[in-house]
Amino acid sequence: MTLSNPALSDQLQISMRRINRDLERIVTTDPDIASRSIVRKSVLELIRSGGKRLRPIMVIVGSRFGAKPESTNVYQLAAVCEFIHAASLVHDDILDQADTRRGQPSLHKITDVKTAVQIGNYMMSRVLELLSARTKDRDRNIEELASLTTTQLCLGEYQQMDNRYNFDLTLEQYWEKTRNKTAVLMATSLHLGARASEADESVAKQLYEFGDQLGMAFQVRDDVLDLQQSTEVLGKPAGADLRNGQVTLPVLLAMEEPAIDNHLRKLHEGAPDHLFDEAITLIRNCGAIERALEVSHTFMQRAWDITEQLSGHPAHRDLQTLWHYFEKRTY
Repeated sequence: MTLSNPALSDQLQISMRRINRDLERIVTTDPDIASRSIVRKSVLELIRSGGKRLRPIMVIVGSRFGAKPESTNVYQLAAVCEFIHAASLVHDDILDQADTRRGQPSLHKITDVKTAVQIGNYMMSRVLELLSARTKDRDRNIEELASLTTTQLCLGEYQQMDNRYNFDLTLEQYWEKTRNKTAVLMATSLHLGARASEADESVAKQLYEFGDQLGMAFQVRDDVLDLQQSTEVLGKPAGADLRNGQVTLPVLLAMEEPAIDNHLRKLHEGAPDHLFDEAITLIRNCGAIERALEVSHTFMQRAWDITEQLSGHPAHRDLQTLWHYFEKRTY
C-alpha cells in the first residue's frame, strides 16, 4: 500500500525511529525470551517489516492536546498500541487464511499455524504484562487498554470468523464488527494519548469520537478497495475478503438487488472461482461501491466537524493532517 508523500510522520514531525525503538524494546527487554528464540526473531521481523504506524502516531497526536505532550510515557503507550495491532494482524491472517502481508509471506506461512498462534498469544500477553507492571495512571489509562486487548479486538475477530458466508448478516452486525475490529483501537489511541498528557476529559472524549469516525471510514474503504482494485495493485487476489466469506458493506448493499442476492447465496468455501469472479463483477457494476464510498464520506465529514470543534487548540491542525491523509488514502 502506498500513500501520499511526504510520509505522515514527517508531516506531523513525529519520530518513527523512536516509535520503532520502543516497539523493539517490548520484546528485547523481556527476560523470559531467549535472544535466539523463534518468538523474538519472529516478532522483531514483524516490527521491521514496516507498516504505517497509524495507531502510535494517533497516540502522539492525542498527547498534543494536553499539558505533557510527547513524553516518554506517551511514546511507550504508542508502542504498546502498535504492538497490540501487530498481534491482531498475526491472528487475522490465520483466520483469513491470508498467505501474504504487505507483499511478504504471512507469519503462519513462514513458521506454521500453531507457532504463529503462540507468537500472537505471546504478543498479547506481553502487552498485558507490561501494562500490569505500570502504576502511573493505572485507573485512567492501563485498564482501558488492557480491556481493549482482551475483549473488543478479540470479539471483532470472532464476529468476523463466526459470520463467514453469512449472507443474512445485518448492517447492525456489520457495524458492530467493524467498530470492534478496527475503529476501537484507533479511537483508543487518540484517547490514551490525550489522557496520558493530562488533556481535559471533554477533549479526550472528542478525540475518541474523531478516531472512531476515522476508523469506521478506514474500514469501509478497505472493504471497497478489496473489491475495486486489481490483484496486481492490491498484492493479493481481488475480492479476497469475499472469497474468504467476509460479508462487507458493498456486499450487503449489492444484495438489495434480488438477482445479486440470489447469486451471492450460491457462494461457499468450496465454490468454484468463476462464481466468485462473477459475484465481484456484479458488485462492481451495480452501484454498491459508490454507495459504500458515500457512507465512508459521511464518517469522514463527522470527523472533520470534530476538528473544527477543537479549533481552539493548536493541535487541531494535526487532526486535520490526519484527516487529509485518510481522505486521500489509496492503494
